[in-house]
Amino acid sequence: MRPFLTILLLAISSNAVAQQTLTVLSSNATNALIHELHPQFEKLSGYTLRVKFDNSAALKSRIEKGEACDVAVLTASAISDLAMAGKLAASSRKDVARAGVGMAIHPMATKPDISSLDTLKGALITARSITYVEQGATASTLRSIFAKLGLTELMNAKTVYSDSAAHAVAERKAELGFTQISEILNVPGATFAAPLPPEVQVYTTFSAAARPDAPAAAQQFIALLTSAATAPIITKVGMEVIPPDRLPPIPSSQLTPAQREAVEAFKTARGTEISGPFYPLLRSPELMTRTRAMGDYLRFKSALPPRLSEFVILLTAREWMQQYEWNAHYPIAVKAGVKRETLDAIAEGRRPSGMTSEETILYDFCQELHHEKSISDATYDRALKAFGEQGVVDAIGISGYYTLLAMTLNTARTPAGESGSPVLRPIPK
Repeated sequence: MRPFLTILLLAISSNAVAQQTLTVLSSNATNALIHELHPQFEKLSGYTLRVKFDNSAALKSRIEKGEACDVAVLTASAISDLAMAGKLAASSRKDVARAGVGMAIHPMATKPDISSLDTLKGALITARSITYVEQGATASTLRSIFAKLGLTELMNAKTVYSDSAAHAVAERKAELGFTQISEILNVPGATFAAPLPPEVQVYTTFSAAARPDAPAAAQQFIALLTSAATAPIITKVGMEVIPPDRLPPIPSSQLTPAQREAVEAFKTARGTEISGPFYPLLRSPELMTRTRAMGDYLRFKSALPPRLSEFVILLTAREWMQQYEWNAHYPIAVKAGVKRETLDAIAEGRRPSGMTSEETILYDFCQELHHEKSISDATYDRALKAFGEQGVVDAIGISGYYTLLAMTLNTARTPAGESGSPVLRPIPK
């Protein structure tokens, strides 16, 4: 009996230890931040922290395939996808920090000037090789820059894909590496040369969320990551503090009966969970329900076909510099038939060339409506001839509806996430 009791006690002891371990899957970009907080968390919680690092795309795939974790710290878009799939609890999600893209070089290399788009182009042309993570958060940003500079073919020939751009540069596998600045600063043998030029800099937001049945220590860990006391550490490791979401998702356990009814009505009407502007709007459940009903018509049943209604939505998002709205509708507009070149010009604050006649009429109509606060007779007559009275009124309705959503999102500071679409920047006066 004694050997059996020994084995049983060891098993119980082992199980107790396992229960006191918190498993975290984290992006490479937040490695330094978590490393700094590691001992503090273990001291506060009594848990042993077990962290695995990789790029966000790889970790997202691993979680989707069933790899267990208590907390994931990944790009905001990856966290959103996993929450939608039920792998993570949406109510536990918190934005941690954001990171800009920088260039890494070997410590013995000469530092190139990339302070402007022209000097960046020169550095890319001169470089013998470059590296970035093919499925990483930086990839879509770089490919967009290469296309903008007319260097796609040249850069494809020079690119050496790697699991970590900073490590690849440190090991001299490539001359220039591009990744989040926070990751570069955390790799011995790699030197942070400079951030991308302001006109093409893109920030990636990193968020944390717990699995639905995670222990209370998971929320304790997320709270530590996002506490005000952690802000100086975030800055120290090369990331930036994100202004807090003022009206974040409400945990289901805290919903009032009216809010719960509004959520169920939304699910029934749209066939999906609430998201984006409907989180803050839920504070006024009847307003949320009526807003959603208005959107059901304007988004899906208006007199304007999807190509044109999405065009108007994106003109409104650009006017309010509303990145969430822009990210959500950019791919829908492209799929509906709006040219990327047209949308990219709008993102940059330029009048697009090559618009269709209908797009040109709506562009002028919306520009006047937003900027002049009225519509000239000439513009009205063109719109009336093209779309009829119902079409004109519906175009106004779409502009107004998405203005309401943009105002809500801007006030709430709802995180935009990432989608690979252009980043909206202030238009110079």
